[in-house]
Amino acid sequence: MPLKQLSHYQVNLHILSPIHVGTGQELDPFSFIIRDNRLFLINLVKWIEEYPEKEALYTMMDSDNFAQVRSFIAERFDLENAILCSIPVDSQQLLKTYKRAVQEKDPSNQVLISPMTRNEVTMDAYIPGSSIKGAIRTAIANQFVQAAGVTSRDSGRGRSNYNEKIFGRISGDPMRWLKLSDVSLKESGTVIVEATEYSVNPDKTLTPKGHMEVAFNLCQTGKLVIYPLRFSMASFSLHGKTIDPEFLVDSLYRFYVPKYEQEYTKFFQSRRAIEIQQGIIPINKVVSGLRTNEALVRIGHFSHVECITLDGVRNPRTRRGRVGTPLPWGTTRTLANGVYPFGWAKLEFVDLEAKPRSQRDWPFSS
Repeated sequence: MPLKQLSHYQVNLHILSPIHVGTGQELDPFSFIIRDNRLFLINLVKWIEEYPEKEALYTMMDSDNFAQVRSFIAERFDLENAILCSIPVDSQQLLKTYKRAVQEKDPSNQVLISPMTRNEVTMDAYIPGSSIKGAIRTAIANQFVQAAGVTSRDSGRGRSNYNEKIFGRISGDPMRWLKLSDVSLKESGTVIVEATEYSVNPDKTLTPKGHMEVAFNLCQTGKLVIYPLRFSMASFSLHGKTIDPEFLVDSLYRFYVPKYEQEYTKFFQSRRAIEIQQGIIPINKVVSGLRTNEALVRIGHFSHVECITLDGVRNPRTRRGRVGTPLPWGTTRTLANGVYPFGWAKLEFVDLEAKPRSQRDWPFSS
């Protein structure tokens, strides 16, 4: 296939709610300390090299008591130039757990924290462009479920037949004509939150989800956090349709806005969700005010099955209950600090014409 000339577009990423794109691993307990409501990533080797009381240090480091070693480091760490970066902590539960772990030297308090992807040189957290591109890919694919003859047999764990039916063989995947940059979060930074489960069933025993580093966002700060995104694209054809920026924006709008509405209606309209309703008012205003050059998108961890699978063929696999039948899916959400849904952002294509969208009945007050 001949090479195409990519066109460059001015695109802004507006971060609306906490976004977590992680490494799949928790922070090493000896890689951080927490003080004054901030988590400090530290260079432990540098601190050890410059610690003055070497004999006491080596005696402690030889101990197989993990909790005591952690407490020793947390209480004595004082080398400013051994701090790699600092992250504010917005979780009272984490602060309490860490304090208890250090003071009581309790090995059961592991203080697990999932970090964002991070540039190892600058130590700046970032959202990979591949995560944004994956969300765009899902929205585009959803437009061609019927045209490509995709069925529920093509989806589910371990199955990716729908990708080939919609986009063709991987060697000729037309999505290669779409290029997105990573988004460095240096300017506004990140924050540590607690991930908690929320269920449509108020009597359900909720599962702890741990602590996450997330991008600063509109919900938590009250300020719109906007990042420019390097976005390049060459139009291509898919099942008789031209895929260009206008088609892309329309696909995103058609896929993610209904997901946001459905999630609000199913989980957040009840009286016991008043705090959540108040917390997501800023997102509601953005969603109800989207213009024709803007689209909603969901990125990263805890995006939930509805936003990462295709309409009409969704076939999630869940663990089996006591009688051996699959448990129902889509009955819980994971919220940051028990209030904010993860992953919501807006893409604004500055170069496209911005017109008001047709009015629709929103499940929330705009």
